[in-house]
Amino acid sequence: MRKLLIALLLALSLAFAATSAAFAADLNPVTDIAGLLTDSQLDRLNERAEKIREQYKCDVAIIVVDEKADNPNARARQLYEDYSFGYGADNSGILFFLSIAERDYALVAFGFGNTAFTDHGKDVMLNDYVLPLLADNKYYEAFSAYLDKAEEFLAMARDGTPFDVDSSGTSLLVKLAVVILLPLLIAFIVCSSWKKQMKTAVKATAAANYIPTGGFNLTDQTDMFLYRTQERRKIEKQPAKSGGTTKDSKGYSGKSGKF
Repeated sequence: MRKLLIALLLALSLAFAATSAAFAADLNPVTDIAGLLTDSQLDRLNERAEKIREQYKCDVAIIVVDEKADNPNARARQLYEDYSFGYGADNSGILFFLSIAERDYALVAFGFGNTAFTDHGKDVMLNDYVLPLLADNKYYEAFSAYLDKAEEFLAMARDGTPFDVDSSGTSLLVKLAVVILLPLLIAFIVCSSWKKQMKTAVKATAAANYIPTGGFNLTDQTDMFLYRTQERRKIEKQPAKSGGTTKDSKGYSGKSGKF
């Protein structure tokens, strides 16, 4: 019954955008019009989204519909505005929109959401955590992963270090240790092992053992230079990855595609 009521309210708001603000209080942060989740799953996700919102002062929303969306990114922005998503005066938030009809998605951010969810952060969240689960139709797990990463990125942003190109992944010192120190350690262990096996080697104190019987007589010496081969290869410079968030003229940032 609740899903039917929410579906009706959503349809009315899309048809009459001017009056949609009146329904904003009735729309949960996690709204499943397509019926992908059980009631208990929906309740758990909503409770989690509400806690994240209050703790980090930023909306974290999910809306799932079953009808076709010709422009998922524009549709997500419309829903964000129609239902007055966003926390505080700058309407901070992020909205994950899914259209099941043709398996489209869009992720849009606004206000502080643009700071917390950089272009690189959106890519990592979606490509590494959310989309693989959606591809296997594991919707509850995908939405849980979305909330997990959203909370992580918001915590980093509130601490002054948003998740971005220069902050993600392994630290520089760890990378150097893996690339340089680890091979040196392996080489040291191998050489030490070889050294222990050379117990029969005796240090030579004279060069007589290396001189053949009858001595050594050099009668002629010739150095002949025949040819030279030189190969040149242009080393292409890789463009440096840029960080930050790309926003449109209305202040939204986003990413969309298929799952």
